[in-house]
Amino acid sequence: MNKIILGLLIIFTSCEKSSPLDDYIDIYETLYNDTTNEHTVDNINYQFNMVGRCQQDNNGYYQLIVNPGPNQTLHRFGAYITNTDIYGLPSQVIWSCNTPIVNGTSFADPNVDSVFCMMTPDFSMQHDTVTIYGRAWFEEGDIILTDSINVIFE
Repeated sequence: MNKIILGLLIIFTSCEKSSPLDDYIDIYETLYNDTTNEHTVDNINYQFNMVGRCQQDNNGYYQLIVNPGPNQTLHRFGAYITNTDIYGLPSQVIWSCNTPIVNGTSFADPNVDSVFCMMTPDFSMQHDTVTIYGRAWFEEGDIILTDSINVIFE
């Protein structure tokens, strides 16, 4: 009797999925192994448009008021973005700037078409202008969109 119960336990536990990602692996495996060409994926018109999330002057420069004192000013900027690609993967953005004031990478919010990043200028940067660059990756890097914003620290 114990051998029968042990055999049933082995059968049932070997059929369990060990990870929540197994469902996605099954879907992608079916997609890639489908040779009938009946399954088509619509092309997506990917969007990536950066916004400074503060007042903008007539020349398109964002104006950020920095806090006086030794502490940095925290400011969240971002972009309107297509949040997932044709594989259902979240869009990734790599941020860069000529000064080390931005986080390096962000992933799009799965519920809204937006992505955010933090910048941290300090008061010594008052009256400086920086350019912040963003590079959005879609379809595991096969499609890359870039944008940039200029920020003046007031």
